[in-house]
Amino acid sequence: MKENIAVRHGGNVVEVAASLGCRVDEILDMSSNLSPLGMIPGLKEELIGRIDELNYLPESDSQGLRRAFAAAHDLDPAHILAGSGTTEFIFAAPECLAPHRAVIINPTYGDYRVACDRAGVPAVDFMLRPEDDFLLALERLGDFLKAGDLAFICNPNNPTAFFTPSRTLYEFVHDQPRVFFMVDESYIHFLDRKSLLDFLPWPENLLVLSSYSKVFGIPGIRLGFLVSSPDNLAPFTARGRPWGVNRMAQIAGEFVCRYGADYQAGVRRLVASERPRMETALAAVNGVEPVAGEVNFILNRLSGRMRAGELAEKMLARRIMVRDCENFAGLDDTFFRISLKTPEENDRFLQVLAETVAAYHKL
Repeated sequence: MKENIAVRHGGNVVEVAASLGCRVDEILDMSSNLSPLGMIPGLKEELIGRIDELNYLPESDSQGLRRAFAAAHDLDPAHILAGSGTTEFIFAAPECLAPHRAVIINPTYGDYRVACDRAGVPAVDFMLRPEDDFLLALERLGDFLKAGDLAFICNPNNPTAFFTPSRTLYEFVHDQPRVFFMVDESYIHFLDRKSLLDFLPWPENLLVLSSYSKVFGIPGIRLGFLVSSPDNLAPFTARGRPWGVNRMAQIAGEFVCRYGADYQAGVRRLVASERPRMETALAAVNGVEPVAGEVNFILNRLSGRMRAGELAEKMLARRIMVRDCENFAGLDDTFFRISLKTPEENDRFLQVLAETVAAYHKL
């Protein structure tokens, strides 16, 4: 069977619920790396209260949204583009930047390679090492890169959850002026860490992706940002479409930029407490080895006979979704990923996981 985009990504809970004949809210989705606290409070009411704005065209280049994002990060709006998800910019980058080749630092988010394949840009793999907990070895990467490359770096990295300090990464980018770096910070909002957006002066070879859909629990509203120099943004602007961000997404983006700080801090506190607790609990399950990292998801390796695909199927029979990571380059069928939820939901998951693994080992 040909693999489709729903299979490549986690979080296809609507499709799964339909196949099971149940409601979406009957499934505990731990396959998608979203906020454990759900949608930010107040946003639903904001959208309902402004629903009549669907009668109008959205702002053609999201001026108000760009200004709100700039104010939240102390940036110049001229350095910011808003789009229909960061995916829009990932798929535009190989064409707009015209690199000699792209460097994919694996295991990582699969769409970086898909974007290069579609643009006809040759892509090469730089593999992270499991014996090093998949840390980003910058000295080794520096030796690997060539002038004219475009390097995709996900930081924190999906699915390994490893975070490279932004200061370290900033200095590395600065020392590689002949290489473009597209750094995807979609998950940095879950950590109380500095972003690359906090460092100036801005390196001419740096492009940063930022997404609010995950940390604010609104993946159905496709909204992402690209931050770089005006010269780098020019080809993305020329390639983009008028009204590329719909009006509800613009409203949602402005709302979270202005009122999301307290909610985001609450998400960070929960992740900071639940991540170490869950790592310890997972390590206590026979045959499960969590990979050290940060952020709101945990990569795990199965050490027994059970394969990740089998685990995912058996967990789904109990209406819990986990992410089989076999289709990440550099991982195999022993790896699976879970995202953090509330403590109560995490405890439910742990119980079902322990029961499922124990029953399998008795066969």
